[in-house]
Amino acid sequence: MLKFAIVGFGGLGKLHFRCYPEVKSKVKDEIKLVAICDIEDSAFTSQTATNLGGENTDLDLKNYTLYKNVDDLLEKEELDFVITALPTYLHEEIGVKIMKKGINLFSEKPMAITYEKAENMVRTAKEMGVKLMIGQCCRYEPKHIKLKEFVDSGKFGKVVRAHFERGGTPPMWAWQNWFMDGKRSGGAALDLHVHDVDLVNYIFGMPKAVCSLGTNHVSEHDSMHTLYYYDDAVVTSLVDWSYTQPKISRGIYSYIRFEKASVKSEKGVLTVYPDEGEAYEVPLDSVDDYAAEMIDFVNCIVDDTVSAINPAEETLKSTRIAFAEKLSADTKEKITL
Repeated sequence: MLKFAIVGFGGLGKLHFRCYPEVKSKVKDEIKLVAICDIEDSAFTSQTATNLGGENTDLDLKNYTLYKNVDDLLEKEELDFVITALPTYLHEEIGVKIMKKGINLFSEKPMAITYEKAENMVRTAKEMGVKLMIGQCCRYEPKHIKLKEFVDSGKFGKVVRAHFERGGTPPMWAWQNWFMDGKRSGGAALDLHVHDVDLVNYIFGMPKAVCSLGTNHVSEHDSMHTLYYYDDAVVTSLVDWSYTQPKISRGIYSYIRFEKASVKSEKGVLTVYPDEGEAYEVPLDSVDDYAAEMIDFVNCIVDDTVSAINPAEETLKSTRIAFAEKLSADTKEKITL
């Protein structure tokens, strides 16, 4: 049996907690959540926290040891892995501390607040012989798996142009408003945009260079428009969390123009528009991507393998792209990768 804990019980920590019953039922070995850690009492006592489980005893906080200090958690509990869902500036500090105890680590995205800290996380995992996975959940979404399949198979010919977009209102609801502090979050470019950066890397591989324009209106790099340099296709992205009203944003959107068709993903629907013939929706499996990534991570621990979908080294590449975009936006220069 693999024992684990959740460190950080804000929005994403609670999300992983809610996924526990599904993950527990689908992994290759028994797992048991034994403890949860958060610095704030309100993380455990708010109405949101106390109403998580309903009648599901797996989601009753009374069944777990609750900690306010990660050092106490690591000293008192025997753990096989830890899920961390912390503010970005703590990812490397707490993650390395956990891995140096010989404990496998699943850390929420983005990997770290600097590229050097991200490198240190990957290096520490290798030195300690533990598994490291970063929460790049979009790789597990059926629509993105299907988009990659279309690109890799050449079903509609070569890619001509692609665009990825993600936006919303400023996330001012977090603990100590840390999202709005660029030194702690990296701004939208690192926190929100890293999903699409990783999708670009996942679907097309590393670009040769990037060129970005950005704004610093409500926080650091709160909007950014990027061109990725590939030999045969024009690939762009847009992120913006400075929208004053949710309806202004298109939300999550992607579009790929192939030689023989266009494919659009919007509001959870993937649609193919062939150059010849009628448009049609692509059937997609119903998958909880957060549960799917955790199932993959646990199975990698059980089988002692590296994820074929989301290895830490690939996240490090995506992190490198994201920081190159931030540098390009600041210098207004093309950055070679």
